[in-house]
Amino acid sequence: MKITYDKDADALYIQLTDKKIVDSEEISENVVADFDAENNIVGIEMVYFIAKHKKDFFPVFKQMEQSVWGIENLATA
Repeated sequence: MKITYDKDADALYIQLTDKKIVDSEEISENVVADFDAENNIVGIEMVYFIAKHKKDFFPVFKQMEQSVWGIENLATA
């Protein structure tokens, strides 16, 4: 498995296998699944990832900064 993030496109891609992609389908809003020749999922792309999920993830990042580094804001340290 390989996870990549394209900052310019705000897209997260989770590659599950190295098999060739033969078809893609939007399985929910802003989520596209890629399929191989046997109709198995090869990867999943989530567009507008940070824009849609920042409220869910950023509080966790702030808690990690505080617990791991003992600081209020890593960006200003």
